[in-house]
Amino acid sequence: MGRSKPSDLIFTTLATPVIISDRVVGILKGEGFTGWQTYLIRLFGKDGVRIRGYHGLAVHGRCGPLDDSRSVKRDKILPSGIFPRWYGLFFDPATWDGSDLFMTSGPQAWVFVVEAVKRAFEKAKVTNVEFTALDQLERARLK
Repeated sequence: MGRSKPSDLIFTTLATPVIISDRVVGILKGEGFTGWQTYLIRLFGKDGVRIRGYHGLAVHGRCGPLDDSRSVKRDKILPSGIFPRWYGLFFDPATWDGSDLFMTSGPQAWVFVVEAVKRAFEKAKVTNVEFTALDQLERARLK
């Protein structure tokens, strides 16, 4: 199970750390994207052997808290019944510091990127990353 070399982005189950490959660091630096830095980590494979070429991603770009009042509620039919879903993640644009990678200042751990970052990652075929427009993002509950 798994591969011998991890994906370009690794999402952990402990809190919200994101691990990125040297390749992703090169893209972010090469394009001059703002709002991020890296920190040292030690990554080990299933066999206990250290895997080099990965870094912790620290996102320091910020926007204000989410504005849940702007999310749209719709009922969704699921195999077990009809359940509410909320669509959209919104924040006051005046609270955004203008960084290319950024997070809310509230307790949520959403990482946002500008369109140029998305395009650069897609062009480079960065693995294990998915982009969803903020107004299309679906949540089972608001908080």
